[in-house]
Amino acid sequence: MAAADSPLFRFQIWRAALPPTLRLLLTVNLVTYLAFVLLALVAAFGAPTMVVLEYLWLSADPATVLTRPWTPLTYGFVNAFGGFFGLISFVFGFYWLQWMGRDYEETYGSGHLFALYLLGGLAGAALALALGAVGLAPRGVYFGIWTPVTAILCAVGTLTPNRGIGLFLLGVVPMKWIAVGFVVLSFVFSQDMTVLGAALGGVLFARAQRAGMSPGAWASPFFGRRGGRSAGTAFRNPFARSEPATKTAGRATSRSASPRRGGAASPTLSVDQILDKILEKGYDSLTPEERDALDRASRD
Repeated sequence: MAAADSPLFRFQIWRAALPPTLRLLLTVNLVTYLAFVLLALVAAFGAPTMVVLEYLWLSADPATVLTRPWTPLTYGFVNAFGGFFGLISFVFGFYWLQWMGRDYEETYGSGHLFALYLLGGLAGAALALALGAVGLAPRGVYFGIWTPVTAILCAVGTLTPNRGIGLFLLGVVPMKWIAVGFVVLSFVFSQDMTVLGAALGGVLFARAQRAGMSPGAWASPFFGRRGGRSAGTAFRNPFARSEPATKTAGRATSRSASPRRGGAASPTLSVDQILDKILEKGYDSLTPEERDALDRASRD
């Protein structure tokens, strides 16, 4: 086990504290981005490595997609963002996926997040291909984390439209306007038609949930049964070191305000034991106290 103050140890805590679907999605997206960087470096020396992407991202031409029918599923994991601004775009997409995806999964379950990610991507692909079929495609190919993340943002904005999210320089903004802003900005700057389709898919997915249906039930057996928190629980910024108090039912609450228990002989050993338990039995085997301890350690 790495030293308690090492970056590796903190990474282990952060990753172990992630719910299963989010851990899978973040890992796949990070691996594909690093693979793209590697392919780009090799291509700089003249090797035709970038041709691999043609079999993974989504073509705007329906005839091409018919020869690669898997691409409506894979393009949402292809992070072919080049250059410095491409890196910034990927980092922000990764950040929002972790932030919104974590609370969505812990509230509604792992199966629902997985289904929302895939179905949001499929909805985006359907709109892009429909427009491509009539010659209205503004782009030749589509790819990236932002399409399924938009579906998640719009689903959250539909389920909890008035929930306030604190944004740098903007203050507290209702979730519904954050979702609208992301859709508008994404389309204006990238002309990505899949974002519009994913936004619609996310709204329909959430409306089905509000109607009492379970659109992600088909994916739940892959991840087991995960309990969730109340839908009224405030969204938490995972990159913040402390959290402001939020009012719930007329009472101010704050996780960071609750004092820590003193007298622990070896907090590092306690976290080590929790990590070992996750490796042996999975994240779902943790007690609420162990999950809380792991969450506190990841934010220290």
